[in-house]
Amino acid sequence: MKYKYLIYKIYSWTAKKRGDTPIANTILTLAIVHLFQAFVLYLFIDRIITPLGWFNHINKAYAFIGLIAYFMSFYFLVYNKKRWKSYIEEFGNESEHQRNRGNRLVISYLIGSILLFFISLPILFFLGKRLHG
Repeated sequence: MKYKYLIYKIYSWTAKKRGDTPIANTILTLAIVHLFQAFVLYLFIDRIITPLGWFNHINKAYAFIGLIAYFMSFYFLVYNKKRWKSYIEEFGNESEHQRNRGNRLVISYLIGSILLFFISLPILFFLGKRLHG
């Protein structure tokens, strides 16, 4: 699945809703999903390959500031008005079948990414204890 299609689908779900902010919804959705994916990678490395311990003694204020910086930088990296408009033009004429299939794929990707995190937690912690004592 192309990333631009992912952006298009998430954006299109709220683009026509009155009082909604499709840009913010798209950015927040993608940023949160990528955060979960990054945590899965971090946990895999930390528990299976080598202990990292990055989050062992983190100050909550620093974590909050880091998350704000992450979301802001994600916005500046991903959002481009002209490019997003071209995505709408490129995919806006989907057939009903393509739209339904695309919706299922994108929803599966979003939910699957978050579920992967929660499913991997007990597995990686169990394996980490077995490997590193």
